[in-house]
Amino acid sequence: MITIEPISISHESREHIVYPRVELITDCISNKRSIYEILCIVIQGERQTCSTQFFDNLSTRETYIIYRHALENLQTKTTAAVSLNVNIAFLKSRYVEMLLSEFGGDTVILELVESSPLQSIIHIQDRLNEIRKNPRVRIWLDDFGTERSNFDVMNVINFDGVKMSKELFWDLYKSDQSLLKGMIRMMKRKSDIVVIEGVDSFEKYIFCKEQKCLMQGYFFNEIKNSAVS
Repeated sequence: MITIEPISISHESREHIVYPRVELITDCISNKRSIYEILCIVIQGERQTCSTQFFDNLSTRETYIIYRHALENLQTKTTAAVSLNVNIAFLKSRYVEMLLSEFGGDTVILELVESSPLQSIIHIQDRLNEIRKNPRVRIWLDDFGTERSNFDVMNVINFDGVKMSKELFWDLYKSDQSLLKGMIRMMKRKSDIVVIEGVDSFEKYIFCKEQKCLMQGYFFNEIKNSAVS
């Protein structure tokens, strides 16, 4: 299992301990195509806080420090592509270029998180195009199917990949698999890569394989963590 050392961040006069962790995104059990997404658990005192809200409140410099720490830990442990969840403020900052310059030739995926409003995304199209000039960078839309991440966003921005939220996947997998297959086909018309979040069983794995999607979830991590080093 890949482990990353925690890092302490002092924010608003409070000490927060950030525990970066790695979650696998892949297309099959044989691990032929793998991406490692960096996610974070945030502890303040004895209480776990919402990581999305925590990062939204951080300065871009503080976010950079956390991701730099995580990438520094990872670079000696894997050569796989790495995915980072980023908000609009961080994408607009020059810390993106700093990370890319510091961590050498591997692909870096920047996932636009679901808290980013549509109008803000529209206003940074030029910045996204600027970042995309680096051939190592891919821009993904995170959590398709939430309030803000939907076809409205995909009609405005050409994303390299889109991740379907586990809530939408679970709901349609249980209630209407024909509609789910149709939605995946529509997503594939808009983006080269579709990732299904929340794959937690062999049956869901088979479904996603049949749709030729990348996958992420408990099922894969249970199988892979024992083999990853």
